[in-house]
Amino acid sequence: MKRCLLPKGVAAALFAVSVLNGCNEGTENLQYVNLSQAACSFLGEDNTPLTITVDASPATWQATPNASWIKAERTDEHTLTLTADDNDTDQERKTTVTIQADRATQTIRINQLPKDSSFARYRKLDEFASSAMSPGGKYAGGYIISVAPDDSWQYSPVIIDVETEERYEFGPFPESLYFISQTIAITDQGLMFLSNSNGGQIAINTTGDIIVPEAPAGFQFQPEVQGSSADGRYWVGFAKESNGEEGLTWPLLWTDGVAEKLPMPAKNFRDEAFWYGIMARGISADGSVIYGTTWENLDFGMVYWKRDGGEWKVDYVGQDVHEIKPVKMLDAFGEEMDYNLADGIICTAEYTKISATGKWIAGSYRIETLADNRMDIVRTQYAAFYNTETETTTVVKDYGGSVGIHVTDDGIAFIGLGTMNLSSGVVYDLNTNTELGSVEEWVHDTYGIYVPTGYINSVSPDGRVIFGTMLDMTGTQDLITIGWYVAPPAEA
Repeated sequence: MKRCLLPKGVAAALFAVSVLNGCNEGTENLQYVNLSQAACSFLGEDNTPLTITVDASPATWQATPNASWIKAERTDEHTLTLTADDNDTDQERKTTVTIQADRATQTIRINQLPKDSSFARYRKLDEFASSAMSPGGKYAGGYIISVAPDDSWQYSPVIIDVETEERYEFGPFPESLYFISQTIAITDQGLMFLSNSNGGQIAINTTGDIIVPEAPAGFQFQPEVQGSSADGRYWVGFAKESNGEEGLTWPLLWTDGVAEKLPMPAKNFRDEAFWYGIMARGISADGSVIYGTTWENLDFGMVYWKRDGGEWKVDYVGQDVHEIKPVKMLDAFGEEMDYNLADGIICTAEYTKISATGKWIAGSYRIETLADNRMDIVRTQYAAFYNTETETTTVVKDYGGSVGIHVTDDGIAFIGLGTMNLSSGVVYDLNTNTELGSVEEWVHDTYGIYVPTGYINSVSPDGRVIFGTMLDMTGTQDLITIGWYVAPPAEA
């Protein structure tokens, strides 16, 4: 079983010691303890040892555990190894380990969960190149990349039953057959959609059957499914029309496997004629509301569809804050041209921005301003959440540049801090306009366990399963995205 880690960056303790020594009279000898990790959390049983890098001055340091169930061993000059005994108390327990280098000290906070049979489970999906969670939290899935005997890549799709942790692994498939590049979505029935860089998309289920989604007649390219309702009856996605480069990309809705086009607004996000189109990105768990994005230059304008009787009503998410601002810009040659700046709600290729019944949709409110040189556009954005019942938008500016990641029907919002390469997040109550804490704090308060820093992508309709994302560094110092989830206790 894997341990649950709570990285806190580099922790340091500094202590300046005065030195009176000849020419160096009055200088200071800096003593310190730097740690690669200042807090961690172990599972209740079957943990592997955890190593922490220690950089100390003076180089001789010692580690003292403050509880008998944690062992702290100085395995070399820069390495501390922590080992936790199995937890037989049926309760979460906490302690610390003190690192001391002469007069400089630093403390590592340690939590250990009860065994899985009595406490919520945390699992990292770090074996997968990318991962997804089904709308109701029934299945998680992804794919493993390995090297074939001829040194080409091969891919093994894996579907995990979250409740039982049973694994369904298939392949490996050679890249010449399926060049898998992304896990897009998985249904609560165990059907996982994967991007195939050889063209189009494939879907695989728990028995290993592979299907290729079909588009309506008259479409040139294979369609791509992006999301599913909880009952698996409705899928949403997109495909491009067949009439050459002039054809539009249309949002699609599949009902029981049969695709149809969704309507598009009369004009694009900048109040101009469409020239590329719209991609449907996600659907509420109950199948009543769909959202998508325009995909024309840097627009990413967010669109939604809501059932109105037997028809789908289409409008822009955040239409109450959507504003078109005509300006006179200068082109690359200094010639004046007409252009429409557009303020409004945007999102990119994100699949979990909608609440279970579609009451709320998460996004980012982007404001555009013409730069002083009249050639560039200055853009700022804030997390924003649109209520499809009241048709009003709540913009959260408390955190500066930020992204609305997900939201529940009862108005609990999940915000990613920053606008690119997100690595942390906060939880926010839209009803009271108050912060509920960081992701780590909220998960601990709600589920009783510690999780790594990151942000929350989705919460199952019953609130029992959450799916999140964190950034990690590979051995070659490349940033990678890792999925994780928290689920109810395992059956005894």
